[in-house]
Amino acid sequence: MTTPETIDRPILMTGFPGFLATHLVEELARRTEASLDLLVLASEYEQATRRLATLSERHPSLQGRARLVRGDITREKLGLSDADHTRLVESVGVVWHLAAIYDLAVSRDVAFKVNVGGTRHVLDFCEACTELSRLNYVSTCYVSGDRRGTFREDELDLGQGFKNHYEETKFWAEVEVQRRSSEIPTTIFRPGITVGDSRTGATEKFDGPYYVFGLLERLPEWLPIPNVGRGEAKVNIVPIDVLVTALAALGHEAGNEGQVFHLADPNPMRAREIIERTLEHMGRTPAVGSVPETWVEKALGNAQLESWTGVPQEALAYFNHPAHYDTRQANAALARHGIEFPHLSFYLPTLLDAFARRDEAPAT
Repeated sequence: MTTPETIDRPILMTGFPGFLATHLVEELARRTEASLDLLVLASEYEQATRRLATLSERHPSLQGRARLVRGDITREKLGLSDADHTRLVESVGVVWHLAAIYDLAVSRDVAFKVNVGGTRHVLDFCEACTELSRLNYVSTCYVSGDRRGTFREDELDLGQGFKNHYEETKFWAEVEVQRRSSEIPTTIFRPGITVGDSRTGATEKFDGPYYVFGLLERLPEWLPIPNVGRGEAKVNIVPIDVLVTALAALGHEAGNEGQVFHLADPNPMRAREIIERTLEHMGRTPAVGSVPETWVEKALGNAQLESWTGVPQEALAYFNHPAHYDTRQANAALARHGIEFPHLSFYLPTLLDAFARRDEAPAT
């Protein structure tokens, strides 16, 4: 197999010390010798300093080539000092834009300011760069909004509505990225719901399906557990370790400009299968019947039920929405690197074991 040509140029990354950015920095430490400037909010600088020190201990090659730079994507020129802005626009060859508000319950104003306005400022920065080879923009599969059925990698605006402000603002941010991609060499990645490491289960981000795991864990033994709706919705889950491997490989591979990749499980499990396997692993009685879909929709709007179950309304929606993400372009590109997303059934027990030990995890 021919080794794909790679882009090994100075990097600017937004989103550190967030979950995805932290893991991506670690993966890039293995794959590239490029310098990394990590754009960090002043309020997160201390946490970012500790996290980068931990990464540098595991990957000594980061010492001297990875550094933190104070900034804010919601401000013009990314909130950089004049000296940092001048240095970066004259040197950066690859921009990774990961920073976003990922909270499904975020207010609309905050989501637009960060996800849309922040992305516009990143695009302005990219246009100012004199040496830019690539903008790698991390979107989400859920720009599909409330669309049902198959959503392709070459589709975006199909007149869809949205289940929350996160989806809506990530949609409008990607619209802006695609609109300006004729001037900025861009690759767009749309990950699915990200969970822990497929080999160890390790994560610091217990949201998404973990809310459902927690609910099943807390329900009393005597209570019959139903499926969510008909349980036929396919749940789009990917492990963090394979996701960052895919991002790093495709994001620094020459020739991917203008491409959109769904980084999702090509054969996702149905909600009822996940619940069945989870209950079995927990030694619980199998699910009995289903809550009618109309009841589920009503439950999604019931704040009192959310408080009782501990499952945010927005998170439960992803176990009940019948959408499937076509991954043909991503599959073909990842095959060049020998990368494929594992089926959830192989690593779900590992995730559940790590979830059961979550209170033992050290703080970082």
